[in-house]
Amino acid sequence: MKKLNNIYFIVLALFFVACTENPLEDVEGTDWQKERNVVSILVEGQIGTAIIERNFDDAKIKIYAKTENIADLSKVEIKNIELSYGATSANEKGTTLDLSSGTATIAVTAGAGETLNWEVTLLPFKSDLEGTWYIGDVRMYCDMFTWESWGWEKNESMFSYLAELNPELDNEIIFTVEGADAKGNPFGNYEHNAGNDGAFGSYTDASKGWNFNTRFRKIPTGKGTWLRDFERNKVIITDANKVEHELDLELLTATNEVNLKTEVPYLAENFNWTDTDWSYEELAHMSKLTWYTLTKKRVLQTGNSITGLTVKDQVGDTQIDADAKEITVTVADNGADISAIELTGLNISYAATADTSVGNTLNFSTDNSTTINVTSQTGESTLWTVKLKIDVDLSNVSIAGTWNISEIGVYCDMFTWESWGWEKTELLNNYLPSAGKELDNTISFVVEGKNGDNPYGTFENNAGADGEHGDFVSDDTTWPETEFNARFRKVPTGTGTWELVGDTVTITDSAGTVFVLTLEINSETEIAITSEVEYLSELYNWTDTNYNYEETAHMSKKMWYNLSK
Repeated sequence: MKKLNNIYFIVLALFFVACTENPLEDVEGTDWQKERNVVSILVEGQIGTAIIERNFDDAKIKIYAKTENIADLSKVEIKNIELSYGATSANEKGTTLDLSSGTATIAVTAGAGETLNWEVTLLPFKSDLEGTWYIGDVRMYCDMFTWESWGWEKNESMFSYLAELNPELDNEIIFTVEGADAKGNPFGNYEHNAGNDGAFGSYTDASKGWNFNTRFRKIPTGKGTWLRDFERNKVIITDANKVEHELDLELLTATNEVNLKTEVPYLAENFNWTDTDWSYEELAHMSKLTWYTLTKKRVLQTGNSITGLTVKDQVGDTQIDADAKEITVTVADNGADISAIELTGLNISYAATADTSVGNTLNFSTDNSTTINVTSQTGESTLWTVKLKIDVDLSNVSIAGTWNISEIGVYCDMFTWESWGWEKTELLNNYLPSAGKELDNTISFVVEGKNGDNPYGTFENNAGADGEHGDFVSDDTTWPETEFNARFRKVPTGTGTWELVGDTVTITDSAGTVFVLTLEINSETEIAITSEVEYLSELYNWTDTNYNYEETAHMSKKMWYNLSK
């Protein structure tokens, strides 16, 4: 039986051999190899990856290159080419293409024998980095403990932290493409110029003793080389000292800008929880990333502010009111000519210009003020008012200070030229009770400077606790007239300015009305400011006489405010 089985299998094998000479012929042959694609290609001078597109028999390859770097366009060497499995081409590695007309053909034959012609087009390469760029911004990202429920994050321009970085704003960064490496990564020359101002920015604040140049200077200055790494999406800049700076590249296609970004050491563990300067902490410890935003269009600066100003013989700090566009400086009382005060320091917004400069003189002869016009790089101007105060020795200005009104007095001349005449002084509020509201007022004379020997400054008659100024009005309805404000309002209410010339005090109120009074000094803590009152004795009524009325309306000759400290 076993012998019969062996004979059966031998016969069966002979039958199969007779039907098929090679049963593996379909697998081992080439009829199934239909593909005829170019999978990848790299030619002489090529930059980046070739764009390979096929729609049925419409097969195209776009290759980008710096054509000026190719010695002979009629003999462009194929550095590497990969075809579909089993496909072949006469245009193999080491052969050349004639691209002198801009196009050439690569014929690819599948293993099964069918051929497809690929149209190869050589296009001028334009790197997304190539060209001249301007600094649009220098920014940093700060992680303020975002892993905590109360934490937050910040994305900030560093120009708002470090004013000494401002010269960076007109810098130019230039990428020139010279060629490509074996992977098609473009490379070339790099240059970071200082711009029109001839200065690079500094990551410093000298006034605070801050220096973060080591931490944030990730974009090198001067000249060097660069390489675009497509695979890792990085730009590697090698500076003149052969130091490499690896930067992440972010293309902002919507704005035609790029970001060159890198990490900085995150030092949250060094955060100072006491006596914290938040700006310092963000710069020194909490920043995690920094980057330059580069733009093809130069960003013109809009600032037209004055951020610092000093003058010769200045004492104390300069006061700057940015909202009101006002600056106040104080100088020593040395008799200097206020029409020619030398400007010793002037800081304005970056790239702005001013109508004066350090070394020139400022004329404060009109109201102790002058103006400086600052124009931004975009042409927008702002007029700043500079006010001058004189550091006067207050001990020599008896009127200076804040005074209480102790009394308002009046002097009456009752025909003293007659043998029967007499004179009298009275409290004016005894005649005009509503004037008593003035008695809780305070009057302040603030010294701001001197015109020669004449001190001047600001004046205020404060309404006091009752919130009211006095009225010079009688409550006696039997009087022919009861309102005497025009006669007795010799000291203005509200605010104004004053000047003391000898013993004459001239006060100008906020409406521009001038009041001229005489200063009488009784002691260091008591003074009087007095004024003449129009004397109208010829109007005295000799019949049916109301003496209080007559003294108020006609016979008063002088009034005064007695002031005390």
